[in-house]
Amino acid sequence: MYKSHKNDIGYQIQQISHLVKQLQNERLVQEGLSISHMNVMFVLYEENRVNQSHIQNNLGIKASSLSKLVDILIQKGLVTRESLDGDARSKIICLTALGKEKKSQLYQIRDELEKQLTEHLSEAETEQLAKMLSRVKSNIVKE
Repeated sequence: MYKSHKNDIGYQIQQISHLVKQLQNERLVQEGLSISHMNVMFVLYEENRVNQSHIQNNLGIKASSLSKLVDILIQKGLVTRESLDGDARSKIICLTALGKEKKSQLYQIRDELEKQLTEHLSEAETEQLAKMLSRVKSNIVKE
């Protein structure tokens, strides 16, 4: 007899991922951003000026997808794209002053969601969950 797929870890992670993206996007709509845009911004907040391929590798997305995200962030005045040493193929993405100003708002949105996700977990359980999810991810992505 087969067990219900609803108890499968992969299924539960997929469902949680879907719900988290929805919640995050609902919160970000007031900023005119999506969770994908926010993830790009978080890489830049950690490193400020980075090669576009670094962001792509960090987020695990296609070059064309990242290019579209960066184009939107440029239109919103949050980042700039610069050629590196005259090499048109190598692009550096940088935060603008406005992009830097958004930092506290975006971290607050993230922190509010994290609080909701871990509301019924102790601090130790939250840390343990984060470690276990990291280990699960490492089974899939060999870094």
